[in-house]
Amino acid sequence: MPGGPRLSVGAPNDPELLVPFARRAEELGFDAIWTQDTLSTANFSLDGLHVLSYLAAVTERLRLGIGVLYSGRRNPAVQARELATIDQLSGGRLIVGVGVGNDYHRETLAALGIATDRPVRRLVEGIGVMRALWSGTEAGYDGELYSFSGIRSQPDPVQRPGPPIWIGARAEPALRRAVRIADGWTGAAPAGMDDFLHQLEFVKRELADQGRDPAGFTISRSLYIAVEDTVEKARQRLIPAFDRAFGGNPVYDAAGMADRVAVFGPPEHCAQRLGELFDAGVDELVLYPMYDRMDQLEAFGELVPAPAAAPNHPA
Repeated sequence: MPGGPRLSVGAPNDPELLVPFARRAEELGFDAIWTQDTLSTANFSLDGLHVLSYLAAVTERLRLGIGVLYSGRRNPAVQARELATIDQLSGGRLIVGVGVGNDYHRETLAALGIATDRPVRRLVEGIGVMRALWSGTEAGYDGELYSFSGIRSQPDPVQRPGPPIWIGARAEPALRRAVRIADGWTGAAPAGMDDFLHQLEFVKRELADQGRDPAGFTISRSLYIAVEDTVEKARQRLIPAFDRAFGGNPVYDAAGMADRVAVFGPPEHCAQRLGELFDAGVDELVLYPMYDRMDQLEAFGELVPAPAAAPNHPA
């Protein structure tokens, strides 16, 4: 995806906020809006793909991202059709995030009859199946888990050869795999900033080692952010928000999480921190508010770079 650094936003999980939030994000100049594919069955959450279909009808320019679809949760042929449908409905604005998910989800998935074995193989072959079915011709695929020939899937996606696929990953083998087979890498918002920067340097080395043009590979990070008058005011508002969101999480420790993973404070301070991430090599940041979502969206709007002025041409 050519162009300079991009700022995007995460969609709220409140049905009443979805449309006003997305329309205002588009007015403010954000590049994309992202939803999540949660595996939780306990807390209220909307299905991310259905939300993108809904938002495709009420926006015109915003790209639509899902981060991330977990391997094995959906049959890749069914998923390819669902994603191609969203790409059609949005006029070619879809971005597809995929990943293997966390180990602690697998017990619940297995209890629901969803295959959880060989998640990496399911991820790799799932991408191959989707790309084959997006080819616009009778497709075939010969893998260990999926093998077929002579199948035509409709609709074709608008984007050719298909919507960009970004892999969510943290471990070095997964990062290396993302560089090898995907169109981009996306860093998770709950990951510590220091860990992310280490992973970013690894990805940049892998791009060079594998001979990939960095211009054809997108690096993104989801980021929790709070804009307030002071750093301390933002921190005090974030602490209970992280406790609500991550209290008891088996992977991410809510204690002290704001200082590890978030950007917060006055607009100029936040803009400086975002600029440091762009300078480090990030192409797109997806900003997630933790509270007062509409008010925070307005505050985020101060961080969106103004579009470049059109050149003056002599009459």
